[in-house]
Amino acid sequence: MLAFVMTKIFTTLTTLVLFAVCWLFLTSCQVPPSPPPTANGSTVPISYAVFAWKDAQDFKRISEYFTDRENSGCSCVLRTNPEIREGLYFVLGLETGEKIPAGSKATLRYFRPDKVGEQTAEFVLPEFTSTVSGEILLGLTGEAWPTAKKKARPSAWQISVTAPDGKLLVYRQSYLWAL
Repeated sequence: MLAFVMTKIFTTLTTLVLFAVCWLFLTSCQVPPSPPPTANGSTVPISYAVFAWKDAQDFKRISEYFTDRENSGCSCVLRTNPEIREGLYFVLGLETGEKIPAGSKATLRYFRPDKVGEQTAEFVLPEFTSTVSGEILLGLTGEAWPTAKKKARPSAWQISVTAPDGKLLVYRQSYLWAL
């Protein structure tokens, strides 16, 4: 009987210790907070800002087979080389209903892992109003980001979008850019 009671106590204590260790582990692994939707004086809130490699076929839609014109859907797609679709895209997700006036300038500054020094790509945006899934895709295509670097990402980056009157609309930067 004593052995049974000791086994029960040992099992209960082991369970409690295991629970405490798991709780400590899970609470110490919290994700750092996301940056605010507007930062550093920007006025247009953004949901996310990420890099993604896109192949040419990622942009091909059924309507293009009939019209021979690219259909970007609810997104605004701009590229460093408009003739080349394949490349590394900076995807900027705007909050629903946000507007970017025509003639606004997006400046993407970044460091390539295979080059020394800062690289800059500038894009002039058309008028754009974000819908439910509205995104601005800024493509580093052609020489700006060669296919051989498909799996690589910029080591540091900064994006700013300014209105034609110079007002800062969007600003976001990577952690390393801030250092």
